[in-house]
Amino acid sequence: MKLLYNYTAFGLNFQSEFEIPEFISFDNKPDVYLKLGKAPKDLTDKTNLGVRYQTNKNEFLLDVDKVARYYVKNGNEIIVDTKKKQVDKEIRLFLLGSAFGALFIQRGLLPIHGSAVKFGNRATMFTGQSGVGKSSIASFFMQKGFQVLTDDICVINENLELNPGFPKMKLWHDMVENLNLKKENLSKVRDDMQKYHLPIENQFYSKPIKPERLILIQTKNSTSFEIEELSGIKKFNAIKNNTYRYRFVGGLEKRSEHFKILNNLLPEIKVYRISRPQSPIMLKEFSDFLIKELNLDV
Repeated sequence: MKLLYNYTAFGLNFQSEFEIPEFISFDNKPDVYLKLGKAPKDLTDKTNLGVRYQTNKNEFLLDVDKVARYYVKNGNEIIVDTKKKQVDKEIRLFLLGSAFGALFIQRGLLPIHGSAVKFGNRATMFTGQSGVGKSSIASFFMQKGFQVLTDDICVINENLELNPGFPKMKLWHDMVENLNLKKENLSKVRDDMQKYHLPIENQFYSKPIKPERLILIQTKNSTSFEIEELSGIKKFNAIKNNTYRYRFVGGLEKRSEHFKILNNLLPEIKVYRISRPQSPIMLKEFSDFLIKELNLDV
């Protein structure tokens, strides 16, 4: 009999045939099954074909060179066809990234590319392009005593609540040094990357809560900070364009579900576009600006 592991993350219960040390153990009826096995080489009735992935209405297939192939089906099953001797952190990295992104979209959830911090009784999400400082500002607020709900993917459920992820963040080496953390105490996300896992067990908020605002971070070539509250089509596009793996939505034939939950979320939250200096990131000044302008609970 196979040894099975039970976890919870992103508001879902998982039963897995392999360990996922990033997740919280939780023994309850599974919503999703994670298996080791053979993934199909090709999908039938393809609706979209990307560089490393293909989709149809109920299936998603991702092929990562020298790592694994990931087959996501019906929003309740993922088969990992590993190209390695065992499931390691690199295999889990793509599982918890693109494969989970497809899973959330299949289930009709709204995944947003970003990190989330609890202020008062509500959550604030930080989104924007990769490298813009989403995890950095969230980790800085964590050092100031606030709790983090998730890093990299914010999952909005059908009740328009933000589901907590798991108690780890990912930070680039320069931000590890900026926050005065010791790299030797942290593990690398991948052996060939200067990016590290930061455990946040003591400051992880593990219950779903309503999001209050979404902050779209951009950079500019000046030393000041600027803020603009978005409305109308700008507000809609700020969420749509920062949907995690939005390119999967059409191929999985989930545009109507995606539009519905996004449209329902719009009147429930405020959306701001904030421009910060390109370099240096000035985390203290950035956090002070946010606290002052948005009346964040301190």
